[in-house]
Amino acid sequence: MTQRLVSLGFLAAAVVVLAQAFAIPQGEGYQAVGPRAFPLLVGAGLAVVSFIGVVQAFRPGTPSAATGDSEEPEETHWPSVLLLIGSLVAYALILVPAGYWQATTAFFVAVARVLGSRRLLRDVLVGLVLALATYFLFDRLLGISLPPGLVRLAI
Repeated sequence: MTQRLVSLGFLAAAVVVLAQAFAIPQGEGYQAVGPRAFPLLVGAGLAVVSFIGVVQAFRPGTPSAATGDSEEPEETHWPSVLLLIGSLVAYALILVPAGYWQATTAFFVAVARVLGSRRLLRDVLVGLVLALATYFLFDRLLGISLPPGLVRLAI
């Protein structure tokens, strides 16, 4: 039953995202990609994945559809959920003062630790590479300004 409710909830969210995306006014003149493009892409992706989830949740023969039993064998580990939420709140608070790539690296390491990783050096390196890659993509290539923070990049 939970899978059905969650999949229907995400499908409803996809409808809201798409409706709001179509409400965004297009800019005047020639633009290769307007302000609506990314929200439409996210909404369409969410709709496709949600639709697949709805089909799977309501398919005859699946344990949740046939018996009403949940496929999830264990209870939710609430300390992990709360630590992830706390990490996200901390990330939002330190993003501007610390800078995008610094805060994102720290966030990646924190989430990896909460999810069970015990390889600190690998987590720091992977987080740093992903943060720097997205920083350069958005800040340098797309021209979307991200907070530089305490340590500004020389590149």
